Amino acid sequence: MFIKFSFFRMATRSIAFFIFFLPLLLVSEDLESQARRIERGDEAFEQRHYYEAVEYYRRAYSRISRRDRDEAARIAYNSAICYSKINDSRRAEMWFRRSMRLGYDDPELIVRFADVLMKNEKYDEAVEQYKIFSEKKPDDPRGETGIKSVELTQELLENPSIYSVEVQRQFNSRYDDFAPTYGDHRESSLIFTSARDESMNSKDDPWTGQYHTNLFISYQDRAEDWGSPVLLDEGPVNTEFNEGTPSLNPGKTLLYFTRCVTEEGKDLGCRIFKSRREGAKWGSPQKIELVNDSSISIGHPAISPDELKLYFVSDMPGGVGEKDIWVARRNNVNEDFGRPVNLGQVINTHGNEMFPYVREDGVLFFASDGHPGMGGLDIFYSEKVGDEWTEPVNMGYPINSNRDDFGIIFKSNQRKGYFSSNRGVRRGDEIYSFFLAPLEFSLKGTVRDDSTKWVLPGATVQLIGSDGTIEVEETDRDGKYYFDKRQMKPDQTYDILASYDGYLSQRGRESTVDLERSREFVYDFYLEPISDVPIALPEILYDFDSWELKPQFQDSLAGLVETLMNNPNIVIELASHADSRGTHEHNDLLTQRRAQAVVDFIIERGVDPQRLEAKGYGKRQPRKIMETIERDGFVFEAETVLTEEYIEDLPEEEHREAAHQLNRRTEFMVLRDDFDPEIEGDQTGEEDVPVRIDLKQDD
Repeated sequence: MFIKFSFFRMATRSIAFFIFFLPLLLVSEDLESQARRIERGDEAFEQRHYYEAVEYYRRAYSRISRRDRDEAARIAYNSAICYSKINDSRRAEMWFRRSMRLGYDDPELIVRFADVLMKNEKYDEAVEQYKIFSEKKPDDPRGETGIKSVELTQELLENPSIYSVEVQRQFNSRYDDFAPTYGDHRESSLIFTSARDESMNSKDDPWTGQYHTNLFISYQDRAEDWGSPVLLDEGPVNTEFNEGTPSLNPGKTLLYFTRCVTEEGKDLGCRIFKSRREGAKWGSPQKIELVNDSSISIGHPAISPDELKLYFVSDMPGGVGEKDIWVARRNNVNEDFGRPVNLGQVINTHGNEMFPYVREDGVLFFASDGHPGMGGLDIFYSEKVGDEWTEPVNMGYPINSNRDDFGIIFKSNQRKGYFSSNRGVRRGDEIYSFFLAPLEFSLKGTVRDDSTKWVLPGATVQLIGSDGTIEVEETDRDGKYYFDKRQMKPDQTYDILASYDGYLSQRGRESTVDLERSREFVYDFYLEPISDVPIALPEILYDFDSWELKPQFQDSLAGLVETLMNNPNIVIELASHADSRGTHEHNDLLTQRRAQAVVDFIIERGVDPQRLEAKGYGKRQPRKIMETIERDGFVFEAETVLTEEYIEDLPEEEHREAAHQLNRRTEFMVLRDDFDPEIEGDQTGEEDVPVRIDLKQDD
């Protein structure tokens, strides 16, 4: 009994001790575990193993945020960067916001957060963050560049480029596929980078969480359909390491590519290799020695059309920003490349310039997140003029997007090809095609009464092309007309003639010459009804007692000439009027000569003289104001007739002079609309216009 009792007492005391100290032991172990996770996360972060790092940070964050606010803010910031690096901008935005709420104090957070907002199309908020960053670091160009990027994005979205873009699902997998290049001189095969299941290394890349990348190839059949991609080879080009970003010489006999070698816990950097085609296979790759420092990474090769320049990407010392484009030259294809030279600050920025490509005409294309763009990497191009590169030009939307767009190539001598982007729903890198969209033009409009603004159904609208084609449409019940893409062609100038019974026809003009974008033109007509009421022409002034038509007033008749040309069936009277001063005989003769001067001018412009009748009315027809007008500060109400008695009753001399000026006018009136040049004459202008002088006295 004693032994049993003693054992019971000892057991009870042991259990009590265990229950009391267990939480302390668990807390201690948990703290040690959290510290270890953070340590491992930091190690992976420094090694750029972002996919691996973010897993450690995620598991450590929830507990550390309750005890150490500053450390939690740092972990949240690093997590956001990790998500940015693995192209998960949605989670990156979330972790940047957490870091900001926890008080992480570093301007770098602000600009990186703004960059992510750009990728997530939150442009207004991005602008505010860029402005805050500029205030904190006014000497850093990224703030101003970001603000310009938002402005440029709005402009590019409103004015899309001439290209159409389509995702090419035959090349793409559920993993990253990017950086294509043509694999033969017929351009019937495509070599590209992929992390798909068929890669030779089944281990995950600690940066992306996907398989290591290899080079794959797809072949096009006679029907121009692309086959399923397969490994370019299973060695010697492809290995268990990362291979990618291929570039071939113009003869497609020499392959340049990037290989990034790693060992356990050690990143040995990236280098450019070349492999020569040996029949249907590729030979053993040779490393291209461009730098002596093994710690420097270089990649993304692009061989020039003459094979004397090798463009590549590196963050080696002496650059402008994070990753720059460099070039190494040689004198002939049998030499080694010489010492690399940075392309300079026109091309390179504070950010990243990557994925260079040189088209056969020597134009350099590359991706950048340092030049103003739409978010992430955008594709730019620049030309070499003399020894200088031109200012890079953004290729615009839809080739560029709010995500990463890069790795472009062109089909020889054509405006189409392929590029890479992670804009898709999956947010992984995919290969897209681009091509010059066919130009399509159309024209629409409405025909209305100029006075009432009522629509005119059944009006005739003619589309007369500079190539001699004529298309005719009628307006519908709503007065609308439409010419589609079959009726309008590129590089044509079109006259548009609208006519309606009882109205003066009207002409407009649109042109598709030199247009590089499809467009729908809109041209509305407001037709004037033919009236027996005289229509005053724009003011034409003469010297005192003169009928010579001054050059500065000849433009006032341009509209009338156009009306006559647009309405070849009308005959008009040109009437000239004088003010009430002077004798009837003098004013009759003077106004007749002035009317004749206008007629002569119109005849010189090619109008048949038999369609014109000149008449001088002297001072016999005072003007009736049809609509209230203001002249020289004086108002003349509608329905007012500017008789001599009315004018004499005006209180001021300036007022009377303004009234006299309104009476001195030239008008036209349609006499008839059935003129037929084949019956009544031609447009040679050989016959004189009849002169009518009415010398009747006032009643």
